[in-house]
Amino acid sequence: MRLFSLISVLLLLVTIIPKGNTGVIPGQKQCLNLKGLCKDGGCTTTEDTIGICNHEKKCCRKWWIFEPYATPVPKGKSN
Repeated sequence: MRLFSLISVLLLLVTIIPKGNTGVIPGQKQCLNLKGLCKDGGCTTTEDTIGICNHEKKCCRKWWIFEPYATPVPKGKSN
């Protein structure tokens, strides 16, 4: 009887506690890997849009002339 009540309380707590969001959104992670910044609205005239962080933000990076580094090729999904 004691084990049954312990399991039911544990099950109740698991359903009540909200699921935590850990880590970074994939679009933001890719933007950080490309040395970019997620910005609301859009990029400035000295920046290029190199991706999308989420439905509101774009991934911006200064032109390569100002900070020379190559843009890595994104990995495709394997079939």
